[in-house]
Amino acid sequence: MPFRAIPLHAMRSGKQDKVTKVPIIKMLLQILAAALALTILVQPIVFYFLDKKALRKFASPSYAGLSSLWRIYHNLKCQHYLAVDEAHKKLGTHVRIAPNHISVSDPQALTDIYGHGANFLKDAWYDGGAGEHRHLADTRVKAEHQRKRKMMAHVFAQKTIANLEPIVTETTGILVAQVDKHAVSGKPINMRRYLNYYTIDLFAELLYGSTLGCLERGDDMVNAEAEDGKVYQVPFIKSLHDATIINTILGMEAGILPLTKKLFSRHPYKKAGADYDNIIFHNTKKRLHDPDAENDIFSKLLTSSKGEDLNLSAGEILSECSVMMNVGTDTTTAALTNAIYLLYKHPDVLSKLRAELDAAIGASDVPTYESLASLPFLRACIEESLRVRPASSFGLPRVVPKGGRYIAGQFVAEGVTVSVPTYTLLRDPVAFDKPEEFIPERWFDGDKERMSKAHFPFSTGPRACIGRNIAYFELLIVIGTLVRAFDFEFLSEDFELETIERFNSNPGELEMIARRRLN
Repeated sequence: MPFRAIPLHAMRSGKQDKVTKVPIIKMLLQILAAALALTILVQPIVFYFLDKKALRKFASPSYAGLSSLWRIYHNLKCQHYLAVDEAHKKLGTHVRIAPNHISVSDPQALTDIYGHGANFLKDAWYDGGAGEHRHLADTRVKAEHQRKRKMMAHVFAQKTIANLEPIVTETTGILVAQVDKHAVSGKPINMRRYLNYYTIDLFAELLYGSTLGCLERGDDMVNAEAEDGKVYQVPFIKSLHDATIINTILGMEAGILPLTKKLFSRHPYKKAGADYDNIIFHNTKKRLHDPDAENDIFSKLLTSSKGEDLNLSAGEILSECSVMMNVGTDTTTAALTNAIYLLYKHPDVLSKLRAELDAAIGASDVPTYESLASLPFLRACIEESLRVRPASSFGLPRVVPKGGRYIAGQFVAEGVTVSVPTYTLLRDPVAFDKPEEFIPERWFDGDKERMSKAHFPFSTGPRACIGRNIAYFELLIVIGTLVRAFDFEFLSEDFELETIERFNSNPGELEMIARRRLN
């Protein structure tokens, strides 16, 4: 299908090299450092004691009420979600986790903050990773978000996703072949890595119409393209992960982003972010030069379901492709890895799931979506995995509207940042019996109405994850395929899967011995 021409020079804004003397740079850095110290250390203390927003009534862990450094410290340790969870266990449902941020671990807060009509806009934290062109996930203007979501609704509709099943089946078949190779050789396979290669290849195929070949190579080294046209290779996973670390941290002090973005511009994590951007630029440019490509997600960024030109600028297209490759690979990898880990850690659950799969599926290596979609225990296992080990544990920050609001029974002044801690609420003891345990049966035997009020693995309300249909589609097919085909064994009986929270809660390495299952 024909595509309108997009000038490649317009895809990025140029940068001029400036000649500066070293002493001037040093002086500027000193000024920046002084400004940072004043803003991060002094201003919050004044803010705390003046208490114009009546926030001292909310308990806070350690020095969190005085400085955002408490959050930054725990994020640098990649354990922010655990620190927030521990704070709630000790201090209650409403906890002050930063000078102007209240975390609320009450199911009612989901509706109060994120629900339809709540009108809580996104916090300036989202500016930390935002570029010149905002995408669906980081745009903060309500009207702009509504425009983008309406424009992209057809991209992620269930009907559209169902039409992509042949690509999902083919890529899953390649994954099975790679697991088979390791099974034959007897060598351990890092399932966390191979599931990530799977999501990279699959989403590149869905988005751009061509795979990046990570699964077949067994690595994530992919092409990136610099502004001068130079093509080079970088690791996809590390580039994305390092970028999310720096963006998450800088966003915690959003008021000084003009300073910190300059100060950290040469940090290796910022270089990683540039590499990730260059991966997206290279593949987007390559896709634009393919006049015969059609029926991929990219084509739907150019025209609506009615065939109308969407008139997105080149920068907007790059931005939307960037966030889709991010979310479509990183969170789904976490969900897949966590599900495999939990199922093979609980043999009784695994046995019950296999009985359901064996009774419903034929001889094909990769079952059809239709054969899996109606299997209740498979769906329960996936929901329980998303609850126990969510792909994202970070409380998404929103700003209390003018006039203030009651949130889960307590008044919070206007302009205060609020969030609901995903990890903590998904383990709420009121909503879930034995919340620490992996019990898929709870989705049959438990109080579904009570649980549903606290179960939000893909967020909720008008800004809930628009790609959740794709995620469930992949989870059903991949988990159904691997569980039915393979026995996996941990390298040690006491193995525990690590969680490394950057922005998403990424699982650590998961090395396993694979064997073809004997039916």
